[in-house]
Amino acid sequence: QRKAKAKQAEPDTGEGPDKKTKKISADYGFIKDLVAGRPVFSHPSRSGGFRFRYGRSRTGGFSATLVHPATMAISNSFISSGTQLKIEKPTKGCAVTVCDSIDGPIVKLKDGTVKKLSDFEEAKKLYRDVEEIIYLGDLLFPLGDVINRNFELLKSGYVEEWWGLELEKAGGKTEDDFCIDFEEAVKFSEKYKIPLHPSYIFYWTQISKNDFFALFDWVGHGELPDGKLVLPWTKNDKERFVKGKRALELIGCEHIVTLENIVVEEKNRNALLFNLGFNILRLDKESFEIQTEDLMKKIKSLGGEDVLEIINSLCRFKIKDKAGTFIGARMGRPEKAKLRKLTGSPHVLFPVGEEGGRLRSFQAALDAGVVRGQFPNFYCGKCERETLYPKCESCGEFCKRSEEEGRGFSERRIDIRHYFDHAKKIAGVSADEIPLVKGVRGTSNADHSTEFLAKGLLRAKHNLQVNKDGTIRYDMTEMSLTHFKPKEIGTPVEKLKEMGYEKDTSGKKLENNDQILELFPHDVILPACPETLDEKADNVFFNIGKFVDEELEKIYGLERFYNVQKKEDMIGHLVVCIAPHICTASVGRIIGYSKIQALLASPYMHAAMRRDCDGDEAAAMLLMDLLLNFSRKFLPAHRGGTQDSPLVLNIHIRAGEVDDQILDFILGKYPLELYEMAEQGKHSSEVKVDNVKERLKNGDDTFSRIRFTHSCSDFNAGVINSSYKILPTMHEKVKEQMDLCKKIRAVDTQDVARLVIERHFIRDTRGNLRKFSMQGFRCVGCNEKFRRPPLVGKCTKCGGKIIFTISEGSIVKYMQPALDLAHEFGASKYLLESLELTQMYIESIFGREKEKQEALGKWF
Repeated sequence: QRKAKAKQAEPDTGEGPDKKTKKISADYGFIKDLVAGRPVFSHPSRSGGFRFRYGRSRTGGFSATLVHPATMAISNSFISSGTQLKIEKPTKGCAVTVCDSIDGPIVKLKDGTVKKLSDFEEAKKLYRDVEEIIYLGDLLFPLGDVINRNFELLKSGYVEEWWGLELEKAGGKTEDDFCIDFEEAVKFSEKYKIPLHPSYIFYWTQISKNDFFALFDWVGHGELPDGKLVLPWTKNDKERFVKGKRALELIGCEHIVTLENIVVEEKNRNALLFNLGFNILRLDKESFEIQTEDLMKKIKSLGGEDVLEIINSLCRFKIKDKAGTFIGARMGRPEKAKLRKLTGSPHVLFPVGEEGGRLRSFQAALDAGVVRGQFPNFYCGKCERETLYPKCESCGEFCKRSEEEGRGFSERRIDIRHYFDHAKKIAGVSADEIPLVKGVRGTSNADHSTEFLAKGLLRAKHNLQVNKDGTIRYDMTEMSLTHFKPKEIGTPVEKLKEMGYEKDTSGKKLENNDQILELFPHDVILPACPETLDEKADNVFFNIGKFVDEELEKIYGLERFYNVQKKEDMIGHLVVCIAPHICTASVGRIIGYSKIQALLASPYMHAAMRRDCDGDEAAAMLLMDLLLNFSRKFLPAHRGGTQDSPLVLNIHIRAGEVDDQILDFILGKYPLELYEMAEQGKHSSEVKVDNVKERLKNGDDTFSRIRFTHSCSDFNAGVINSSYKILPTMHEKVKEQMDLCKKIRAVDTQDVARLVIERHFIRDTRGNLRKFSMQGFRCVGCNEKFRRPPLVGKCTKCGGKIIFTISEGSIVKYMQPALDLAHEFGASKYLLESLELTQMYIESIFGREKEKQEALGKWF
């Protein structure tokens, strides 16, 4: 069903008042399930949102999109590499990473200055001084994903790569389509009869004809000293030229506000005046006045309301639409890179029962002396005693499973100290070396097999937790990568040569850290983010390596395998990658560590795991850990218990045998026909491209000669840890969310406040209130559950204190923030009354909050 029916294009006037091109209708579906604390970046198809742009950088593609690092900074750091975006079209979700060769945001500062941001550090510093985010910047979207979703082609704004293709078609050539000065741009347009370069055009479709007249009138009153355009902005001028000032902002023209003037610097002055039809070679005072009068007469004689048509009537060369299509988006899941932990964070799949207490610890069970639970039945003929293990812990002989009532397990008490002391002896650890060791409450596999306890002691020693199948897993957001630089992954050039990376993409020998290398399909780069509060992958896999070595030596009596002394020693070793809901794992090789919180791997690796990079996550395990410790016997017996388990190991990726989404992955360059077809509103399936499907059909190599359309200086640039994960409380998350929404021109702040209240706060409050009247109770000491409180007023099992399972705090926690949002952003009367009724109901149960004396500081 992948090739679903294409969505039909409908007439839409767009966001600009003069836009009359046909567009796909706005889709509000993505915004309905808004979560508090996760901002909306743009309402559907709203002017000023993300500008849709075709292309892919080294980290994009396979459902991953890219934004400028400055866009991440100006989003109050909510957008980070690996963060999921829920978008309006042409798909539902995508992960985000960085590309610094696309357009960043255009912002208006509190003093009225308009600035286009292209530097990450500058954008970060300026965030608090920003009054309005006029344009968020580009969202670089792979054409292959548009084709895969069977979607209509979305119209792109006029961009550098489009201009470069038109220049190439006309017979021209340039070293870099992105770095052209104004004089060169004019010469190219004159010589090859192509539109003016995108760096020197503006968002003309985003203003009305009246706004354009106001802007031209204001420009006509300007002066031209020292190569600048100085516009009047005194106290008296502001009222007259306020519409012109707004038009200058909306077309995205940078300018500086001084005490009594607005200054447009030379580069933007030349571009603006050239767009308006002025001869910039004759800009003395008298000539400027004459040209202004002549152009004004010409403008008044023109019919129609389309500002872009007016501009094309005035300018010597064709001016294309810079805006194209704007995409609505909101934040989805934040990026993730952390060690997987089961409930209770156990170190070993060994039951401690209720005797383990709330923490399920062996230390608590040792105090009790025995553990009661369901254990496997093994009998040692030599020692003539029962044991839990298939190999006797006392004599080392293999044991036979004894069947009771046709089962290989029974419920009984065991001497936990006997097994724990034996495990300490085997693991060779003293009491001082052992931290808190945790087990599971009980096993859920068919014959209640338990893991060898000594393994848990070694895991606890190295601060590692066990998964349901006996392995140690590290979960990460999935991110596509086709090329990398040695400096980005922290791996020495000599080490990369040892692993087979001998030449860069241009065929030159690998010699320095800045060369671009093509990633092999089985190679992976693991996350080691310096800003995260979670465990870093380099530390975790280093500890797993040490754990496996100790396990081999002390439990199995074999030689150490990894012999690691430092984290970098794990580079070159094999891991196993697996995604949820499948039972086949793929072998990978660690080649380095990045600063972003994501699993960077080839699209083929992600496809082998039957996943893409739309915000999904996958896990990695060390291969030797899997071979030693995985067992089907540990898997839960319930339905679905074998999912997310490496029952099959894939050691060779074949492009034709992985998930068929890879067939639409584009390996070559984007053709000029793409942009022309998008202008005509054609379907994406009509574009002819060099993709995996075509290469397989022709018998060509699909793993090499992969190209990308946009360069990126460093994929570790930008935000690497979302502020959503850093802000400690929901109150602070919502405060920063709404602060950002107030700044973004493309966001309806009142609607966001309504959605936060309706979709999150009020649902959560009412749901908890309903559960409160039906709740159970539990014991603080042993965690025993009760349908109703015992008459004795304490736990009937251990005598501990009985408490609610749903507290008053969980019910009222969102009440005040919801009321504050409703009052501040003018919620509807219906919504406000719904909140007040809910508050009255809460007060009828818990009583009104007592008045308390406030500190004087609250009122200042």
